[in-house]
Amino acid sequence: MRAIVTSYLVCAVVFGWGAMGWSGRAPPHVTKAAMRKRAVFVWAFALGSSVWPIARADSTSIAAAIASQRAFVFTLGLDLEEARKALEEADPEVPEVAIERGRLAIYEGDCDAALLDLTRPEVAKTEAGEMLGELARGCARVTAATRIFVDHEHALEVRYQDEEDAALGPLLADTVVAGRDMLSRELGVTWPKPTRFVVVRDHLSLSAMTGLPYRAAQTTGTVAVAKWGRVTLLSPRATHHGYAWRDTVVHELTHLAITRATRDRAPLWVQEGIAKHQEARWRTLGPFDDRPSPDAVAARGVELGLALALDKLGPSIAMLPSADQAMVAFAEVTSFVKFLVATQGNEVLPRLLGALREGASIEDAMQTVTGADLATWDKRWRVELAKAPKGLSSLFGLAGGGADHRDLRDVRDRARLAELLLARGHGGGAILELDRLRATALDDPSVRRLRGAALETMGRPDDVRGLVANPAEVLSSFAPWWALRGRWARRRGDEVVAVASFVEAVAQDPFGLEGACEGNLADSRPLDLRSGPLCEASRRRGELLYGGD
Repeated sequence: MRAIVTSYLVCAVVFGWGAMGWSGRAPPHVTKAAMRKRAVFVWAFALGSSVWPIARADSTSIAAAIASQRAFVFTLGLDLEEARKALEEADPEVPEVAIERGRLAIYEGDCDAALLDLTRPEVAKTEAGEMLGELARGCARVTAATRIFVDHEHALEVRYQDEEDAALGPLLADTVVAGRDMLSRELGVTWPKPTRFVVVRDHLSLSAMTGLPYRAAQTTGTVAVAKWGRVTLLSPRATHHGYAWRDTVVHELTHLAITRATRDRAPLWVQEGIAKHQEARWRTLGPFDDRPSPDAVAARGVELGLALALDKLGPSIAMLPSADQAMVAFAEVTSFVKFLVATQGNEVLPRLLGALREGASIEDAMQTVTGADLATWDKRWRVELAKAPKGLSSLFGLAGGGADHRDLRDVRDRARLAELLLARGHGGGAILELDRLRATALDDPSVRRLRGAALETMGRPDDVRGLVANPAEVLSSFAPWWALRGRWARRRGDEVVAVASFVEAVAQDPFGLEGACEGNLADSRPLDLRSGPLCEASRRRGELLYGGD
């Protein structure tokens, strides 16, 4: 307002002097009536001249603010084309517009372009500009000199920080297609194309690409993050014997689906609970999908004081203070969503997401969709949780649930010695070491795998049967154990079991030599043409089978 008044007075004085002559007196040939008319015109012109630029600037700012907000909402919902249209007519010099242009470029995977907008001084000094700028810098570093692998048939774009990981491409595409189809069917989600992935080689790169603190990623063992319109996936080569990467892909796709379905309005427990509920539904369920039961892990977490209220999980499970607490938190949200679906039916999830998209709070959404609020459902769930089995298997003990640490040390030390003996061809010596373990150690699939490999080395492959015939006898999925089972089944001529076993091995560790080369290290007979590149990449990796030194 002060600027308007000042501008008005300056213009009025200038134009007034011009009308009256610089002496300040009316020229003699001008009548008083004419002077009055001229004065009215001059003062009106002065007012218009002073206010018009400001009004025009205000109009531009309002239009920029509207365009920026629309683009922000569209970007969060992964409607990137609509976001781009919203920004087309907006003034790119306005900081709010530059921020949304930068955000959109990050979502589209063009971090170099994002930096052009986000590093401008007037943008970088804002909170959003600073945060997005730092993310864009990290993304640009990680993706520098990489190329995008485009799969038009499956609407998939993938960047591999290490091109050795490109051997994952066919299996990754199969998993993405199956996961998207399942999520569209069960959650009613439509998918923007393409689906974007970045496969990184380590936790430092995962942190730089996503903004997840490096220490948090290490502490909780995070292997993937779905954020900024893409999935950033840690290469299975980064962990010894891999991890369940195909289920992880679908878990992260579920996060993208929920983000799109709700325009990123879902609270953390909804995001993680539904993602855990859906992550294995793209495939036939296997023997380890409910072992240990999330109900049992959540109940044990309550006993140990590790459990948190559903609405008190913080900004991310990946940022919880320990791996144990993250495991319990995942078990809690998985158990709760499973209970909700069991009591309300499969349609409860898409209806809940739809209510959140319309702007309802989670409390109102729960009340509208289910007839009860979150607090009521929490009480009902905890009553059921109290009925969960109190005793957990030794698997949970190995994960920090209270096993005898002396037993754990004994298993670790003797298994390591057996590995070293195997690496030098002393199968008999490896068997002697493993015989000294308690019988319960054979619940561990890594111990069974060592014993089976030792028997093969000694020329007794038929004796492997008792170690691999029944998956229910082991407590977790382990790629080398699946490969051992596949070799045993192939020797018996049971190709159905052999193929299924090698598929499980690759789903756990795609670059494990025994699984990727399907047990035949001489000619690497591939399961089909798609698995050939995995075997070749596994060979180039040069990892010793038994970790020999």
